Amino acid sequence: HADKHPSREYFRLAYPRHFQQNVYHAIKQHKLPEYLIYALIRSESFFDPSISSYAGAIGLTQLMPLTAGDIAKKLKTENYDLTEPATNITFGVFYLEELIGRLDNSVIDALYAYNAGINKVRSWKKLYTGFPPDLFLEMIPFSETRGYGKKIVSAAAIYGNLYYGKSLMGVLDEVMPF
Repeated sequence: HADKHPSREYFRLAYPRHFQQNVYHAIKQHKLPEYLIYALIRSESFFDPSISSYAGAIGLTQLMPLTAGDIAKKLKTENYDLTEPATNITFGVFYLEELIGRLDNSVIDALYAYNAGINKVRSWKKLYTGFPPDLFLEMIPFSETRGYGKKIVSAAAIYGNLYYGKSLMGVLDEVMPF
């Protein structure tokens, strides 16, 4: 009904927290906000561990096999299965944290890089130097990455508010500070 606001229960159904133990274990190791990882998983796979993309990305956090191989070496993991939730979440969280560090601790830039690649994001940052984060998002030349940025920021804000008592602006300040 268009004249009614959705209930919190409706939002909990639309924004679930599946694989809680796996997410908790991964964020404990890598110090990222839990709401951000749920937003990432929801945006990438909607919690389907067996999903693969047309480009070849696999699992909950949609990792490319080449990227996963690099992560496995860094984590000293020889045998792994990207459709296994604990492994995929651990690898995805590790990769996001690594991107954040490589992009001057910018969560939003790391999320763009997660989608489009770090070299693309670095070239866009050079091209659009000085733009505030919201305008930079609009300047990204890839419509997929622009849409991804909007989708993941809004999902993070909803998860942060719904489950962790954070204000929507509080989440925005953490993910996309001005």
